[in-house]
Amino acid sequence: MLGFKSTMLRKIFHVIAFLIIAALVISTVANNDPDDASKQAAQLPVLLLAGLYVGFMFVMYILPALTDKATHAVLSSNDTTAREPIHKAQAAYARGEYIEAIALYRAIAMEEPDNRLPWVEIAKIQHDQLEDPEISINTLRTALEEHEWPADDTAFFMSRIADIQLNSMDDKEACIAILKQIVETFPESQYSASATHRLNEIEKAQEQEATV
Repeated sequence: MLGFKSTMLRKIFHVIAFLIIAALVISTVANNDPDDASKQAAQLPVLLLAGLYVGFMFVMYILPALTDKATHAVLSSNDTTAREPIHKAQAAYARGEYIEAIALYRAIAMEEPDNRLPWVEIAKIQHDQLEDPEISINTLRTALEEHEWPADDTAFFMSRIADIQLNSMDDKEACIAILKQIVETFPESQYSASATHRLNEIEKAQEQEATV
C-alpha cells in the first residue's frame, strides 16, 4: 500500500513539474522577440531547465525500460536457441518417430557432453518403446565409458542399469553386483542409501522364496 502511494505521488509530482516547465517554455517562446537581446537571453535558462528535465526523465524512466526490453529480447532469443534441439527431439518422440528422436538426442549428447539427459532419454526410448532392454543397458554403459561423470551421475546410470537388469532381464545377480558397487564406490552419493534399501528388499524376497 505504501509503495502504491509513493508511486502515485511521484507520478503526480512529475505531471505537475512537466506542466510547469511546459508552461514556462510556451510562455517564453510566445513572448520571444528575435530583435530583443534581453528576451533572447531570458529564454536560455528556461530552455536549459526543460532540457535537463527531459534528460532526467529519459535516464530515470525511458532508458531503463529500453534496456530491460533489449535484455529480455536477448535472453529470450538465447533461451529459445538453447532449447530448440531438445524440443525437436521431444517433438519427434511425441510423433512416435523414435529412431529420429534417438538420433536427435545423440546429437545433443555430442554437443553437450556433460548433459546426462540425452543418454537417459535414448535408453528410455530403447527400453520402453523399442522394447529392447539389452540395447538400453548398452547405451547407459556407453555413456559411462565415453565420459567422466560426477559421482551422482555415475551412480544414477548404474542404478538405472540395475533396474533394467532386475525388472526387465530378471538377472538378480547382475543387479545385486551393481547395487553393491554403488554402495561401495559412492557411499556419499544420494543413490547409495537407495541401493542399500533395494539390496535389503532383494534379500528379503530371496528369503521368502526359499521358505516357500
